[in-house]
Amino acid sequence: MKARIRPVSPCALVWNYTEAEPGWPALAAACQAAGLELKPVDGSQAGCTVGFLCGIPGASAAATLQYLDSAAYPAALILNGLDRKQLDGFLRQLREGGVTIPLKAMVTPTNQAWTLAALLEELVRERDAIARQKSQQG
Repeated sequence: MKARIRPVSPCALVWNYTEAEPGWPALAAACQAAGLELKPVDGSQAGCTVGFLCGIPGASAAATLQYLDSAAYPAALILNGLDRKQLDGFLRQLREGGVTIPLKAMVTPTNQAWTLAALLEELVRERDAIARQKSQQG
């Protein structure tokens, strides 16, 4: 039996970060250089799965109907289709371009089935846990 490899849908989902942000041109340039389609997402897509939003073949469209207010979560960048070396270069280009997006994630086989809302919630939990751990250490 041969393993089927799904084609990668290189994209960058961006939540709560608009063209009005000073770092937008640098974000768009970094995405273009990395071959990522830049896809802004909003609260009306909160119930869609990450895989569906990234255009991953066979991904379920939506798990729930829900809406998120953009004030509910800080800016987030969700990347699909980069290997480790490409990711490092992409993140370096963002830093050099002054792009500050507090939440970042890679699409994984596990989280591609999550809704956008669930992934944002998990990213906030992880960020808060890391901040608590740092405050206890120092």
